[in-house]
Amino acid sequence: MPRHPIRGALLAGSACTLLFSAPLLAQERAEAQSAQTAYVLDQIVLRAGKPKVASEVPQSVSVVDGQQLQDIDPGHIGEVLATVPGVAGVGSGSFFGQGFNIRGFGASEQAASEAGIVQLLDGEKKFYESYRQGALFVEPDFLRQVEVLRGPGSSTLYGAGALGGVIAMETIEPGDLIAEGQTFGGRAKLGYASNPDTVLGSIALGWRPSHDFEALAALAWRKLGDTKDADGNTTIRSNSKTPNLLLKARKSFGDHYVALSYQHLEAKGEDQDFDQLNGAQRDLFYPGFSWGVGDITTRDQTARLTWGWNPQDNRYVDLTATLSYTNTMKEVQQGDDPAEPIMASLLGRRDYRLWKFRLQNAADLSGAGYDHHLTAGMELSRQDRSSRVPSSSHPEGITRFWSAFALSEVTWGDLTVNTGLRYDRQRIEPKASVTATDDRYSSDSFEPQLAAIWRLDDNWSVFGSAAFVNRMPTADELFDTYMGGAPSPDLKDEKGKNLEAGVSYRGSGIFAEGDEAVMKLTLFRNHIDDMIVRTGAAAPTPAYVNIDRAYLRGGELEATYSIDAFELGAAVSVVDGKDQDGTVLDTLPNDRVTLQAIWQASDAWRLGLRSTLAKGRDKADGEHRAGYGVHDVFATWAPQAGAAAGIEVHLGVDNLTDRDYTPASWLSGPAPGRNFKLSVSRSF
Repeated sequence: MPRHPIRGALLAGSACTLLFSAPLLAQERAEAQSAQTAYVLDQIVLRAGKPKVASEVPQSVSVVDGQQLQDIDPGHIGEVLATVPGVAGVGSGSFFGQGFNIRGFGASEQAASEAGIVQLLDGEKKFYESYRQGALFVEPDFLRQVEVLRGPGSSTLYGAGALGGVIAMETIEPGDLIAEGQTFGGRAKLGYASNPDTVLGSIALGWRPSHDFEALAALAWRKLGDTKDADGNTTIRSNSKTPNLLLKARKSFGDHYVALSYQHLEAKGEDQDFDQLNGAQRDLFYPGFSWGVGDITTRDQTARLTWGWNPQDNRYVDLTATLSYTNTMKEVQQGDDPAEPIMASLLGRRDYRLWKFRLQNAADLSGAGYDHHLTAGMELSRQDRSSRVPSSSHPEGITRFWSAFALSEVTWGDLTVNTGLRYDRQRIEPKASVTATDDRYSSDSFEPQLAAIWRLDDNWSVFGSAAFVNRMPTADELFDTYMGGAPSPDLKDEKGKNLEAGVSYRGSGIFAEGDEAVMKLTLFRNHIDDMIVRTGAAAPTPAYVNIDRAYLRGGELEATYSIDAFELGAAVSVVDGKDQDGTVLDTLPNDRVTLQAIWQASDAWRLGLRSTLAKGRDKADGEHRAGYGVHDVFATWAPQAGAAAGIEVHLGVDNLTDRDYTPASWLSGPAPGRNFKLSVSRSF
């Protein structure tokens, strides 16, 4: 069927449903919580519109909650996302080498590739687009939940270009630290990991002196060393001391509230590998070659001020206004080893500053016989990409965004229909340091989506969705002239058409009284027109061009079953992709299965085993990445009574068999070898 009639139908459907409303009784968000209470395994999803349990979201979604984070005891965000189907790490086992790939979209060593996914920390976009650097710097000890919404269905709320999906990370709140009936609480933790070599110390304090005020302060300090492969060879040198600060406060004034938060990561690296994705790569291009080591400072800041108004007698108003500022900065100086210098063009300071204002309202428009929730809003943002050392591979530029969006969620009996529409306008202009061009670039996009879920009975549901997404070119793609290429002012938007269909199940009393199971299967097909790729050719050939089209298809399955003290889980992800010539896309991850078994042996002891089994994959250049099996184990002792109550001791071993392997999505390898982990925490 032609593309434009489909798009027109989606636009018309979005508009009709968004305008549909009639006042009557409100539906409280507590319904989602009560559903989760009935099915403990069916987790709450916060970032897919109105909060709801995962089985009621008409798209492929995974939630890593607080208990799972404790089981993983991650040293970096990559260890969290490695458990999620459809998500693959790109880079290394280093804290500073984390980039991600969802369904074949995401990071590579090239700077702009992270535009295929949206990364959120407490709702604020996080990114870093510098050559051969990680894309996300997050203190995992501050996390309380991580959600992954696969596919472009979440682009309505979180931005154009979410072709792969959204990674949404939420940090701890005062309520996570304060026991019921208390006004003060906290947690202190010491930890160690052998690979990468890590020492951690942290403390978090929560204070709630009255019902209308609460605050939190948390400090974590990490000492990061080397990452080694299964043969004991050093692959990445991090060599840094990394303090992290998190501050939050919230004050209510009747129906109004004001909330402030600030996060600050500051890492000082000495003789640290410049290339945190691949390491030094000695002798790669010629004898004696190395990307070099340097004294590298990594700084990541997020500040936000939110005003909210939610009058109890007006269900049409749940209004929030948020002003935020984020900055990710790296400053690279030569290290102390003259045998491993860093190229002059890669030295200096690079900043990514983003100012954003977001206004959003969630209205309850429910009426007789139906529930209707409408989320609508707008965003204004200004991104400043700067470099103190002019570089053709890192062009400076200013990007201005204006966006408007609306998401409607309507339920009639057993049928829920979601329609969304987003409009984005972007303008990018190069700074004076870009000498190859002074052209400005403007573009806009409309992104409609339609999704539905039909509850067949108390246990089974079927769902499906269609979404159109545009990814507009970035400053890097427009103005990059590295390797002698010309600027790329004629780039078109990447246009994605995504179709999904699936089935979900949740039930109890299946094989025995008291057992419980949840399952979700999603199949997808993504058709990309005008996909942006790097040419690697000299001028006058542009550094980036559009290819006609690419296709990706696959599926994800997640299932969990619990009975008595046992919990069993399985996650499967499969993806395949080719361009218009039938060439395999180079960004595809391994097809893989993750199996997990947890035994709550007593009130104090929790034991677990997790296995990841990956199928080999052929790369676009003909290289074959072999399949692999990696096994992790953990044990947690957390007495619930007596003098030791509040203490938690966690022991873990990742890559138990010391397997030598390289994931297909990594640029090079190998992956880290065996890693021993030990942490001790005390809640008070």
